[in-house]
Amino acid sequence: MNKIYNYFEKLKEEDKLTQAFIIGNVTFEEIEDELYEVLKTFFFKDCENIKENPDLYILKSDTNISKDDIKQLISDISTTSQFNSTKVYIIDKCEKLNDFAYNSILKTLEEPQKGIYAILLTTNMDAVKPTILSRCQKIFVSSAIKEEVNEEYKEVSEYLIKSIENNGINTIAKNYDIYNKIVDRNFFQNVLKYMLKKYNDKLLSLVNNKKTTEDLINTNDIVILSKKILVINNNIIELDNNLNKNLSIDRFIIEMWRCNNENSRS
Repeated sequence: MNKIYNYFEKLKEEDKLTQAFIIGNVTFEEIEDELYEVLKTFFFKDCENIKENPDLYILKSDTNISKDDIKQLISDISTTSQFNSTKVYIIDKCEKLNDFAYNSILKTLEEPQKGIYAILLTTNMDAVKPTILSRCQKIFVSSAIKEEVNEEYKEVSEYLIKSIENNGINTIAKNYDIYNKIVDRNFFQNVLKYMLKKYNDKLLSLVNNKKTTEDLINTNDIVILSKKILVINNNIIELDNNLNKNLSIDRFIIEMWRCNNENSRS
């Protein structure tokens, strides 16, 4: 089993399962098998064929999810459960929800009915409205790297992390050799993917050491780490369109520095 399964397993052991989750940096197809294992283990224990469970609803769309799709979903989850008093709905690419869909889903998250669970998936956590994010437990998943971690990517990633954490924005001047170490945009993307994994692991460790939701909200390190994870994820995506490697590195360093700087002023 992988990270998502382990996350739910820990929540179950600590009796901290809530009714709404948002999983970032993924699509349904990327985590389909693991998600079905999560559903079978923690939500529908006695269901042999999870894909045909009448109490499981999955909304997927290559474009925007329509008003009619949401209306039908709200209607379906309002009916009596056919299996074990549990219903689960999954919305893929929830950042694509239109205003009507957002408002409708928000109502179900604000006043969840007993036994109804929401799992939202997004490729960009930063594009999801804060009102939705604030009502969901967040699970960050590192961008998938099919091959094993390249030692060169790892070395440069750790060097860049150390430089940014120690020097902040001054990394641009003090560690100019980073522009030579990062040979092109593809190399930079792989460096960022390794960084994303490192920061995700650190965030998960901090979250698991907190006892209450209030602890999480009031922990400065968790706030900063969450901001940095969003910055890294967004830069991975934006590198597909940004042709200038050095400017991309500059922008990334500045955005990472701002995560610390802006938080220190708040």
